[in-house]
Amino acid sequence: MEALAKTKNNGFVFQNLWLTRGGQLGDSFVNNISSVVSRSELSEIVIQMRQDEGRVRILESIQWKHLRVLEICLKPGTFETSVMRALVDGVKKMSEKIELEKFLFWSESDDDHGLTPPQEDLLQAFVASPSIEDLRLKLDVTLEQMLSLFVSADFSRLKQLQLWTNRFDSVKVDAILDGLQHATKLNTLGVSGVVITEEQKSRMKAKGVVLQQW
Repeated sequence: MEALAKTKNNGFVFQNLWLTRGGQLGDSFVNNISSVVSRSELSEIVIQMRQDEGRVRILESIQWKHLRVLEICLKPGTFETSVMRALVDGVKKMSEKIELEKFLFWSESDDDHGLTPPQEDLLQAFVASPSIEDLRLKLDVTLEQMLSLFVSADFSRLKQLQLWTNRFDSVKVDAILDGLQHATKLNTLGVSGVVITEEQKSRMKAKGVVLQQW
């Protein structure tokens, strides 16, 4: 990484970055990989934050113009705010609309942590910026937070949506379905933590949407 960071080539051919190893990467490594990311036309980034807050600097280096797939996994109660802020700050710098094929934001635990109001605002601000085809969120959010997210999000290209719920009942599932009426291109909706009724499946099938357990 040090050798790559020192090269004068500003047009790296790297298109994918997978960073899943644990442990602390160290400031030098993070700085070097951030330098490479900032000069690479990456179309896919998969990164696990682990217990290493320095990895946020890698997200701050993304060339959003070229990115199509972004997957972020973190432990709840760690760096949600700084990660979300890095994403929001990055897309706000762009003068053109970003089109993501897939955005996954994944909590590595099923514990009930929840989003704080600032984190909720940041997540809403991010999903409102790019248009996303495949959105997958595994976060502990309330129904109200989820519906607010639907209102702010750009669902103009959304085809697949996967949501994690904390034991929602069928009434809350109905509220989710009603809240997605503006997602006119949606064809697959996966929901976890609930029992989906046959009536709900039939209703969505009539709209061309496959409703299933995630």
